[in-house]
Amino acid sequence: MALHSHYNFDVVHHVTWGSLQMGSFMYKINAPFIFGPAGGGQVAPVAFKKYFGEAWSVEENRDRVGRILLKFNPACKAMLKKAMVVLASNDDTLRMAQVNGASNTTLALDPGLPHWFFPDVNLIKAPEGGTLKLLWVGRLMPRKGTLLLLDVMKELKDYRGITLTVVGDGPMRDVFLKTAKRYGLEATVEWKGRVPFAEVRGYYASHDVFFFTSLRDSCPMQLVEAMAFGMPVVTLDLHGQSLIVDADRGFKCSSDTPDIAIDNLKAAILELYSDPALIGRLSAGAFRFASLQRWDKKIDSIVDKFYP
Repeated sequence: MALHSHYNFDVVHHVTWGSLQMGSFMYKINAPFIFGPAGGGQVAPVAFKKYFGEAWSVEENRDRVGRILLKFNPACKAMLKKAMVVLASNDDTLRMAQVNGASNTTLALDPGLPHWFFPDVNLIKAPEGGTLKLLWVGRLMPRKGTLLLLDVMKELKDYRGITLTVVGDGPMRDVFLKTAKRYGLEATVEWKGRVPFAEVRGYYASHDVFFFTSLRDSCPMQLVEAMAFGMPVVTLDLHGQSLIVDADRGFKCSSDTPDIAIDNLKAAILELYSDPALIGRLSAGAFRFASLQRWDKKIDSIVDKFYP
């Protein structure tokens, strides 16, 4: 309040929380107020709870706490009603904001990339016939669908030209490695573990298609990073990835049940495997989309659309 008295802000924009339920008391400043982009409305589909194991109870508790915050956190409910606009990073959060009193809501992706992240030359993927190098990057944890990933690769293991590189570490590492061995995936799945962020760019550059299996994610940064290197994406039709991926830059597959998801993910990968020209077209579309997610362009877009 004291700063506003001194500077007389034209607009107040709170961008630092990842979840809508945390809210913001900055709405109390007497100036047009913007909140977001934020997630928080996404919930992992109960049909996939077997992939969480004992961690499913943690997932349920997270949802329960989120509902309590949404109802009782004074920085949330009042903020939603006061905000000039609430920016949501996925449809689930958009609906949550609307149901809980936000009068003006819109979708706005929250991932952004600095200009230096992009390769020096635009990379249009052109895999050799009979090969397809898949890449997965992230934390090995239940909500990331790491075991769903292996269930799909199990269905593809007879296609020795289709390989998967997994970059990342986490609490499910041992289960992941044991399951990969039990499925007999030694020839097609390679785990690299945790690598420095600077090296991840090299994996994006050297692989053909990004495979993303998260079961709950606000608006995943990895997808935009991969697209900056021309990688088409194969993922589930869930949460933030539903907004990032479309038919011009990849496949988003049904998540109605695990069996349907596995079948559809497998079919998408096989379609790419059998059609290198399709990969080239999707690769170009992926790069075009990523180029619009540079921080300078995103900031200019937000300012032009929403700042008074």
